[in-house]
Amino acid sequence: MLLHFAIYTTLFLTVSHGASLPNLSNENSLDDGDKGGGKRTRDPGYVRMPVSRQKFKSKGKSERGWHWGPPTDPHNDPPALKSNQPFQPTHASSSTIPPPTLTRITRSPPTQQSPTLHRRAADRRWGWSNLEELGGIAYIIQLDIGTPPQKVRVFVDTGSYELWVNPRCSTSASDSLCQTFGNYFPSRSNSAMHIGGNFAVTYGTGAVRGSYWSDVMSIAMLQIPQVQFAVAADSNYTFAGILGLGYAYPYSISYPSVLNLMVSQKMISAPIFSLGLGGDGDGFSEIIFGGVNRWKFAGPLVPVSIWPPVKEQDPRWVQYWVNVTSVGLTKPKEAGKLYTPREGFSMPTLIDTGSTLSYIREDLVAVIGQQFNAEIDTQGNYFVDCKYRDVAGTVDFGFNSGAMVINVRYKDFIYQLYPGRCMLGVQPADYGSTYYVLGDTFIRGAYLVFDQQSDVVWMNQYYNCGDGVVTVGQTPRDTKNVVGAC
Repeated sequence: MLLHFAIYTTLFLTVSHGASLPNLSNENSLDDGDKGGGKRTRDPGYVRMPVSRQKFKSKGKSERGWHWGPPTDPHNDPPALKSNQPFQPTHASSSTIPPPTLTRITRSPPTQQSPTLHRRAADRRWGWSNLEELGGIAYIIQLDIGTPPQKVRVFVDTGSYELWVNPRCSTSASDSLCQTFGNYFPSRSNSAMHIGGNFAVTYGTGAVRGSYWSDVMSIAMLQIPQVQFAVAADSNYTFAGILGLGYAYPYSISYPSVLNLMVSQKMISAPIFSLGLGGDGDGFSEIIFGGVNRWKFAGPLVPVSIWPPVKEQDPRWVQYWVNVTSVGLTKPKEAGKLYTPREGFSMPTLIDTGSTLSYIREDLVAVIGQQFNAEIDTQGNYFVDCKYRDVAGTVDFGFNSGAMVINVRYKDFIYQLYPGRCMLGVQPADYGSTYYVLGDTFIRGAYLVFDQQSDVVWMNQYYNCGDGVVTVGQTPRDTKNVVGAC
């Protein structure tokens, strides 16, 4: 049985960060779903990739753990395809809440470091990691997998739900950049075990296939035994692995994800994590599993419910949808202006760190683009003058009928493809589609807490006034007790 879904992942490589995508001829153009029958030619440096996945066919649970199958040879790495077999993947289509526990952190800027702990690690119920910003393209976390540990870096993606590693660099968009992310070799780990089952992901401009393995893994100051993940046997175009942090077991997959295991191993109290990407190029991006950094926002965090509710979503593919209730813009020294009705506006939108840009209704993109004198290329992409990145304005996204408004600075909203070439932070969703996405051009303006325990995304405006972690998830919705220190 195949699991059908489509998410949009936007990847950019810029010459200002040491890598660029290859020039692609028109023969490599791909259908982007245009109802008019047109094709979108892949712009060098810019590709937007719809994804489909084949569902993992489990082998059941045994005393060895989740979905163990007999390994073909546990001492060998997954086999690569022979040269005479080109890779052609198959498309598939309450009681009193206790006061929060606080650990104060000190840090000497600008170097981002692990928090200083004032309690024993065994008592700590959260894990922290810095995230490496890839020039505004994506955000990367380091994993240490195996015994002895092998360092692998992967993209953090709230728009998917599985972990996979080892893209084939020789057939990726950038061999040199791909090589920097590291590889995991099961044959070099004393604790690796082969699980079996098929893993397959198909992108509009690339694909991955492989099989499932299990090994010990360290992530965000936490060491997790027996993590199941996919090891790619072959891939094309894709240049980094992905850590999916969406709703996983028991919805989209039949085995526990990294986040699920953190909870079951009592490393964190509940499936909750917080993200503070910070400003573009600031160098202070972070993720905290099971905790909140109250020195990254001011006042209380506002709960924005998953919408549509989890029970109304396809149980095979539950995502972090939220309802955007207003969109506007604030120019320097002017009052903010709304481009949506003050009441009754509704735009369910996916919050997706795996998307560099945001994708919303075309009429809203057009009116926002007018404020920046945007130019539209032949493929429908909105480009703006990079000078606006230095202007002190904001693009404003409202939730809960205006009870929470995130004001994203122009600098964080306008994406610099390369020096002198900038894209508007919102682009039109595909023709006829209501699949809207709030990507990194929105997330940089917000502090977000993804709470699978209560099915909400807690929000506030992002600030950076220090560091300190509060444990959350000890009781449902206890995040409401955390008050920002900024």
